[in-house]
Amino acid sequence: MITLFRTDKKYTFTELRTKVRDLIRSLPRNVSFIGDPIKVLRYEFLCEPIVPLIWLHNQKAKEKIFWSNRDASFAVAGIGVADSISGHEKRDFQDVFARMEDRFSADNPKLRYYGGFSFDHLITDPVWKKLSSYYFVIPRFEFYQKGEEFSFVLNIALKDICEEKINQILDEFEKIDFSLETTFRNIPQILSRADFPNQKSWQDIFAQANKVENKIEKVVLARKSEFEFDVNIRPSALIKHLKDKTPQCYHFCFQVDKYLAFLGASPERLYFRKENFIESEAIAGTVARGKNTTVDTELAEELKESTKNILEHRFVVEAIEQALAPLCKEINKDQQASILKLKEAQHLLTRFTGILDQKVTNAQILAALHPTPAVAGTPSQKAIQLIKNLEPFDRGWYAAPVGYVGYEHCEFAVGIRSGMVNQNVLSLFAGAGIVEGSTALGEWDEIENKISRFMKVFQS
Repeated sequence: MITLFRTDKKYTFTELRTKVRDLIRSLPRNVSFIGDPIKVLRYEFLCEPIVPLIWLHNQKAKEKIFWSNRDASFAVAGIGVADSISGHEKRDFQDVFARMEDRFSADNPKLRYYGGFSFDHLITDPVWKKLSSYYFVIPRFEFYQKGEEFSFVLNIALKDICEEKINQILDEFEKIDFSLETTFRNIPQILSRADFPNQKSWQDIFAQANKVENKIEKVVLARKSEFEFDVNIRPSALIKHLKDKTPQCYHFCFQVDKYLAFLGASPERLYFRKENFIESEAIAGTVARGKNTTVDTELAEELKESTKNILEHRFVVEAIEQALAPLCKEINKDQQASILKLKEAQHLLTRFTGILDQKVTNAQILAALHPTPAVAGTPSQKAIQLIKNLEPFDRGWYAAPVGYVGYEHCEFAVGIRSGMVNQNVLSLFAGAGIVEGSTALGEWDEIENKISRFMKVFQS
């Protein structure tokens, strides 16, 4: 049995420094090594409030993660690595989940890996390869916020409880900055922009996607817009400003080096699971927000009546229902689509809930749901092949599953409205669903609107 430390005492940061330092030093003499050395221990300390993203920005660690859910009731900022699972080989959902689940136990229900997968099996871009085909990490140190409760967390694997490692972990801890405020530098300046494809090439690709011989109901084609800045981009600053400007979204940042990270603000849940309960949703079909309540309502009504948007949404609803049916003994869905109102856009939304069959695994769920027609198309395999043939860039983690995995619970969002930071270059990705009634200019403009929403973080 692994006994974890958690107390109802709320520590000041001064008290916290002493308590955690003493705990780390005591581990070699106090922790029993009976059990699997890959198991990870988690120690939680209730503490005074701090904004997780301010804390994250103040840290000098090379590896960082951030995750917050859509209703902002939960957020975690983490630094360092207590354990990680990654690989460049063809991803195997079953193997990756099994390796994570080996570290979990009922004694340690809050332990979580954070990370994600690539959109497709094969990564060709050397920048994406630095993030790997899949990457999940348990941070060494976390600031964990749930509602009004804040906790500082130490995670450590049993195999690391030795003198050499303990001294290293103590050194990492002493470098942590508990300042309640931070300083963000002036807004970086854009030096150049390049689009892949550019508008002329987009028209050609759009025409190829609509060739009669393709016989495909829907394909989602994406664009990469590459912005070069005058200075290197700090991912923690970018995700902080993005979160401030994009409420009602999942916010995520997976940083593997000081200026290398995948981050974004996605409105779209792929699935949430707790034991045998599952939630998923279809989000497809988009219009802008109105300048006032009357215009906003009119646009929402247009969305509900738009043949193109209804068709896009129906493909996603049908695909999710078909994916969940073999996995669930009970499924419920909204009888009709509702309107999801975000700050900059409105979408058609249909929610699903279900009771999973007893032995269904997360690997089975992910394989069944990803990719949905919202990010690939339908029929799925034909759409994916068309994407490979037509898109002039590697999607990497764009539109792929990102989230966390814990003991008998996990949550994944779809990695849209996202970008890759690489030194002073920010690559943004956005896509549009091409169905009957789509136009090259209309889809180009839809993608441009999505990219421009992200770029508002660089406006004063």
